[in-house]
Amino acid sequence: MANPQPTDAHLRVAHSINEAIMMRDFTKRQRKILDLILRLSWGCGKQEALIPRQRDFQTVGIGEGHIKAELVWLAQSCIIVISDNNYSFNKDFDQWQVSRVRPFTPEKLTELVRLNLNGHSPKLTTTVSSNLPKQEVSPYRNSKSVTPELASPKERLKKVLKKDIYILPEWIDKETWEAFLEMRKKKKSIPTEKAIELLIEKLKELKAEGNDPTEVLNQSIMRNYTGVFPVKEGISGKHTRDTQPPADRQYTKLP
Repeated sequence: MANPQPTDAHLRVAHSINEAIMMRDFTKRQRKILDLILRLSWGCGKQEALIPRQRDFQTVGIGEGHIKAELVWLAQSCIIVISDNNYSFNKDFDQWQVSRVRPFTPEKLTELVRLNLNGHSPKLTTTVSSNLPKQEVSPYRNSKSVTPELASPKERLKKVLKKDIYILPEWIDKETWEAFLEMRKKKKSIPTEKAIELLIEKLKELKAEGNDPTEVLNQSIMRNYTGVFPVKEGISGKHTRDTQPPADRQYTKLP
């Protein structure tokens, strides 16, 4: 029989943050992701959680096909910050771009907290209940979100799925990457999600070999390559021709 004690190691979360999470319209998957990040960061006395592989989020029951989309959604909504394999929770909930639950009545929560702090006697409960303001229709009841231009989690997730649901590493220049994708689009060779993963992995390998990822992408853009390859000597932001003829070709010297 489980019997945790207050003296056991525990996760310390400010009441204001806990209330902010409760009052936001997160999906079940998003809450699981937040719980894991908080457990591995604040629960371990650190600001960031180190999660080596995205598929590690399956530990809390997130299907592999949903992990990337949910992470992108949370990052775009300013709930978490992602840096390579590190995940941190944004405790400034005023920056969160997530709609509140409906109806949103913070005064009701305050009264409930006060009730539980003072006790549970029937007399007190009746007195407090009678003093509670009548529940009014929330001004947000007929809107899909509290924050302008924000939809419900499911609706916003659909918008994310229509975009590129991958996280671009910091060492890849965003403008150069987008220019590369635009070139591929014009060639009618739009990469799939899996192809993008392989391209980023290949860029990582080339970077480890000493190639500048930006120069690699510029080379592909200039030469209309749909893939990425080691930078040829002479490539430095300008198009250059190969100056060395093929070794197997014979040339006749003109008189």
